[in-house]
Amino acid sequence: MREGSKIWSHRVILPEVREKATHTCGECCFLVEIQGRWKSLPGCVAGIRCYRTLEKRVPLKIHALDILKMAGREGLRASLARGNPEHPACGFFRPR
Repeated sequence: MREGSKIWSHRVILPEVREKATHTCGECCFLVEIQGRWKSLPGCVAGIRCYRTLEKRVPLKIHALDILKMAGREGLRASLARGNPEHPACGFFRPR
């Protein structure tokens, strides 16, 4: 296939990206427990501006009604969609 390159199939990870590539969402401070009426689910609040810019302290548990007031229904859906603790960390990763 490629005669000149012996390591063409290897991936290069830049040093500043390595931290985000090796950590998971479960280790991030933006992964919180979103409490609904009957159950609580993990969710990522990095999409909400006041938490992403650290204007407000990121709580360990937040009520779904508070997210509805800040980000609306689509913001709540996005937070719950990104709430898998086993996923690789995103660009907003901050350790707890």
